[in-house]
Amino acid sequence: MKTNSILSLLLLLLPSVVAAQHITFEGTDEYQGIGVYDTWEQSPFRIGLLDGSHYVGLVENPDAEIDETIGAAPNPSTTVLAVQRSRFGSNTFGARIDLNEPLCLGTSKKYVHVLVCKPMVEEASVMLIGLGKRRDWEGQKPETEQFWVPIPLATPGKWNDLVFPITTNEDVEIYSFVVVPDLASPHLRTTDFVAYIDDIEVSDNPRPRFQLVNYPINFDAGQVPTRSDRSLSKLTFTSTGEDAYDVAVPTTTVYSNLTDEATVKAKAGGSVTVKMTYKGAWMSGYVYVDWNNDGQFTPVISDNRPTGESELVSYTFLNGYNSQGSSQSNGNSVVNGFITCPSFTIPDNIHPGIYRMRLKVDWNSDDAGGNSDPTNLLTANGGAVVDVLLNVHEEEVSISANQLNGDVLRTDGTALSDTPIPFGQAFRIKMAPAPNFTYTGIVLTHGYNLDGPEYVRDNRQYSSVMVPASSFDVESDEYTIPAPYIDGEVRIEGLFTPDTTTGMRSIGNNGLGKETHELYAIDGRRVAQAPEKGIYIMRSLSDTRPSSSRKVLSNGHCE
Repeated sequence: MKTNSILSLLLLLLPSVVAAQHITFEGTDEYQGIGVYDTWEQSPFRIGLLDGSHYVGLVENPDAEIDETIGAAPNPSTTVLAVQRSRFGSNTFGARIDLNEPLCLGTSKKYVHVLVCKPMVEEASVMLIGLGKRRDWEGQKPETEQFWVPIPLATPGKWNDLVFPITTNEDVEIYSFVVVPDLASPHLRTTDFVAYIDDIEVSDNPRPRFQLVNYPINFDAGQVPTRSDRSLSKLTFTSTGEDAYDVAVPTTTVYSNLTDEATVKAKAGGSVTVKMTYKGAWMSGYVYVDWNNDGQFTPVISDNRPTGESELVSYTFLNGYNSQGSSQSNGNSVVNGFITCPSFTIPDNIHPGIYRMRLKVDWNSDDAGGNSDPTNLLTANGGAVVDVLLNVHEEEVSISANQLNGDVLRTDGTALSDTPIPFGQAFRIKMAPAPNFTYTGIVLTHGYNLDGPEYVRDNRQYSSVMVPASSFDVESDEYTIPAPYIDGEVRIEGLFTPDTTTGMRSIGNNGLGKETHELYAIDGRRVAQAPEKGIYIMRSLSDTRPSSSRKVLSNGHCE
């Protein structure tokens, strides 16, 4: 696929980024070579019983046709890579692509975009494996597996832009990618099948480069209001056990996608009420939630009220009734400048997670995209559509840490994973480096499904933030995680490094006079410098007192 050729209005295009690696398979100069790889060491493809070259190769794109539903070809490429899924390999057998240049991530996270097309019936997840070696590990083989990232296939039988978030040790060099087309056990397969791979790109963008349209609207997303006498300016959400939450609504366009800045919180079994601040009259309010995360809002109405499966969950007027089944004399739901939708209940059995919620001001229409009746279009009747996220959470969330050469602990010294912590409340942690190690900070990931894609149907599932060592208390090595970050599962990666370099950070006045600075010494001790008293070696990393006033000279020796 060449992404800049997809221009359909019904295809979601995302901003382009500069890629560190980009392989389109249109020219053989884009990569070193192609082949197959299996993580199973006794695989017939690794011990020479089967020739992998017969299972992978460049072929004509099997699906370069225009999709009638979107009016464009999701992947118009001429040539793609084909791999035959073999029953004789393990479930991690796949196509290997050797890179022209090693990929060095350092400590940053990158995203590998891969177009994948599998037969309609093959729904198992796809995995990306990175082969490479650490520069600082002498003798490590360049085919050592450095990461494994599985991603569900969104749409079997069509091209999907799968986004694999990857991180490695800062000294790792990646020489090859392995795209595993089918993680299902080979024992479940009765025949082989062919999967297709294209347009591999490494970037900083976690969003798919394209996707079939999710959450459609029946007008252009940039449509400006056609009336000045009617406008939606604010939404107020009231949920059981939560503070009231206000969301300002821009009035410059009819549609507002606020999913990046507005998240409503609620608990399963709790109720939610939406109040819309609206200037005008003779309009009604509608609330939708995509409970099954399929990118659509599906209304199911029976006996003049939503069923348990309905994703239209609340409305003030639809064919003479509101969502509680009460008869309404007319659809003028605006009272004293507000449209107050009937409260609805979050299903008891809904899984904790992120869901898309849509709020709509319209006239007598259950279409989430807006009234499309030519005689009463939403864009003409003064309506509005707003999308936000809904975080359905439990009272407590899990917290864990994963790192080498040290621990991230509770302040009492116990493991983070021992017990869950309260949702939405600040939490304090403590760094505990191993001997002769120090720390540069943490990477804190919070949200839901932390091992899955960062975005599902363009809804962010989790976020990661880097917290530097300078944010920690210098005396206690503690840091308080802000309450907004405790919004789902919490996973912490401690960044520990050998205490062999000289670094300096301010620690304030420790009784040595004016401002004091700390220097990390090679042997694990630390050195304090006071502008008026010279440099002093401390007794230990935890000791802040001068050690016998031993002054360090410029040559590193003590007086």
